[in-house]
Amino acid sequence: MKILICDDDTNYRAMLYEHLHAQGHDVLAVSDALHAVALLNQPSHDIEAVVLDLAMPRLGGDELIQTFAHWESCSVHFVVISGAFDPEVYRDHPKVVGCLHKPFQLHALDGLVAEAGLRRARALVRQPVAIAC
Repeated sequence: MKILICDDDTNYRAMLYEHLHAQGHDVLAVSDALHAVALLNQPSHDIEAVVLDLAMPRLGGDELIQTFAHWESCSVHFVVISGAFDPEVYRDHPKVVGCLHKPFQLHALDGLVAEAGLRRARALVRQPVAIAC
């Protein structure tokens, strides 16, 4: 699975990259949501899931989710990771698979990444032509 990590914390970004790469995923990592927007706007990005911190400079993770999450052509799903937030805000969100409070157990992340892959596959079956995101 191709996963984009978007976290401004260098240590978390590195730890997540190493863990997901060791699990066999194709992993990209960026330090802010503006870089993530640039990648997700490319029509052939192949990104299946975004592991996303909410509190970042310039553009926060919540704004990134709001930008892409309601596009019908968007098959990317989000896993929210952050230190302080209300997970209830994302409970029924159509593109948020789940939320983890930092610090978290990596096996919990693995489960949410797997769920993101399943949801993306189901979305692609329902919508065979995906345009960007």
